[in-house]
Amino acid sequence: MDSVQTLTPEARKREQISDLGPGAHQCWYPVALSANLAKGQVIGTDLADGRIVIYRGEDGAARAMSAFCKHMGADLSAGGDVVGNDIRCPYHHWAYTDGGRCSNIPSGDAIPRGSNLVDLPLREELGLIWVFFGETPLYDLPGFDEFDDEKHVYRAFEIELKSKLLVDPWIFTTNVFDVVHNRVVHGLNIADPTIEDVNPFLRRMTWDAAHTGEKATGDWRPDIEVFGTNSIRTRSVMDGRLKWYIAAMTPCGRQGTREFFTIITTKDEESEERLDKWQAMHNRFVNEDLPILNNMRTGDLRLVAADRAMGRFIQAAREYPRTSLDAMETAANRKRS
Repeated sequence: MDSVQTLTPEARKREQISDLGPGAHQCWYPVALSANLAKGQVIGTDLADGRIVIYRGEDGAARAMSAFCKHMGADLSAGGDVVGNDIRCPYHHWAYTDGGRCSNIPSGDAIPRGSNLVDLPLREELGLIWVFFGETPLYDLPGFDEFDDEKHVYRAFEIELKSKLLVDPWIFTTNVFDVVHNRVVHGLNIADPTIEDVNPFLRRMTWDAAHTGEKATGDWRPDIEVFGTNSIRTRSVMDGRLKWYIAAMTPCGRQGTREFFTIITTKDEESEERLDKWQAMHNRFVNEDLPILNNMRTGDLRLVAADRAMGRFIQAAREYPRTSLDAMETAANRKRS
């Protein structure tokens, strides 16, 4: 008998909220810093239920595919090399080209059916390499069309976590809608928040806030957009300076959830000092939440009126489309057979 059938109604409710199924939500996820991927370089990362390889071809373009060679299962990110714009397996030199298609077998044998990898949609934006976890993107990658190299400067970085973050990205994203948590833990007093559910892939918010107490960093009046279940784009002025940023969480399997940022401000003599300050602030905020998030039991919730927006987001996360690398690889090979 399926173990779910033996659960009490309360336990089944907890299971439905805390475990949304295999794979991950179909979202744009940052997987690396652009600065860490030179031409001809190969890196790998766990992603959701599997692993991907990311490499930069001779043409300068980055590509991302499922990581395990279809021949003997070697990890292409562990010793694989770039040949032209293809990735070559370190074990028997099977090669994979654009679209994840197996393009060459040195033995001279015919390429077996079902030998293709998942080719993930990929874009680079303001220092981050993003992949969409799905066959076709469901929404546009969050960015800043207004960014001007002559007027603005940006910094892309990964949060330096003190320990592994064990929760899915959507759970971390609930913090955006949690006014009380932001006040009592982070010293962020938020007045009159307005929240609009634009569509299943986009939510908009405005705050009028102030950092108080020992953590005070001044007034903050952001316009916030939440994309999918994991990415937050913010336009604001903090301490009289332009502050735009994107924060996004990525489910990296055994590595835990990773968080990436791009912060933008006006280009002037104070830019780097301000970016240093804001990077440190966001590192501190995320690490303050680590022990809380890693020891939560989500599920049997008792939400109150102040949690209304957060409750809507939790429900949306439960209904949001998901997939897995295994399902995408099966579909990709079915189409090409």
